[in-house]
Amino acid sequence: MRSRRIAPIVAGLFWLAGLGGCASTGSPDSDFPPPTPPVASIRYKVTQPGQFPIDVYFAAWGEGYVIYPQGQMPLYLIPDKSGGYFLQRPGDSTLFVVPRKDGSGWNIMSPMSPATYLLKNKDDDGYTLQTPGDLPTLIQPIQTQ
Repeated sequence: MRSRRIAPIVAGLFWLAGLGGCASTGSPDSDFPPPTPPVASIRYKVTQPGQFPIDVYFAAWGEGYVIYPQGQMPLYLIPDKSGGYFLQRPGDSTLFVVPRKDGSGWNIMSPMSPATYLLKNKDDDGYTLQTPGDLPTLIQPIQTQ
């Protein structure tokens, strides 16, 4: 199922909607992101249909972001010149992340498959990842005290 492959990717994307595209530019481009999430990362719970929840960490890096899904290679969100992002995992094809015109979330596009929708939940701070024909994946922030 496509959503199982893309679900960890999207855990960080919904945070981008809240940030409005702002990124930290504190480190030079030559600094590669650390292999593990930094302490300042934001933690999320991603629950795919029929699966146990996994932790996903989201951190600013250079002009973009890094998403650290538990037990998987990191994903890189690199801003483009028109308000969207390129989404790249080493060894995978590039995905394109574009804000929805109605402000309800993001469209994640791939040249190889139909668009996936990352939609803001109306009742809480979470998001729903929906690929046509698949069950939705739930994304919830983990509140720390």
